[in-house]
Amino acid sequence: MNHTERNNLIIRLNNCLETILELEHELEKLDLNRNFLEELDVLKDFMQKVEKVQINEDDVQRIETATGSFLKELRHPLSQLDSSKKLFMRLQ
Repeated sequence: MNHTERNNLIIRLNNCLETILELEHELEKLDLNRNFLEELDVLKDFMQKVEKVQINEDDVQRIETATGSFLKELRHPLSQLDSSKKLFMRLQ
């Protein structure tokens, strides 16, 4: 694998991780297991080391698929959170 291909894989991996971490504030509002939220800190630490990780196309594809599945699973709970916030704002 050449340098450009590796950089592209790292960029794709970082994109997945950043996408999840961008939801941290919203995830904290959901009734989630505290261990799950602590895992977000592990993701943050991992992002600092991602440049050193050996990774290949199959790994990145699996992570992209898992990220997509994770986001799909969160669609309903996060939409409920948004709906309740809008309702609360209308009641004020």
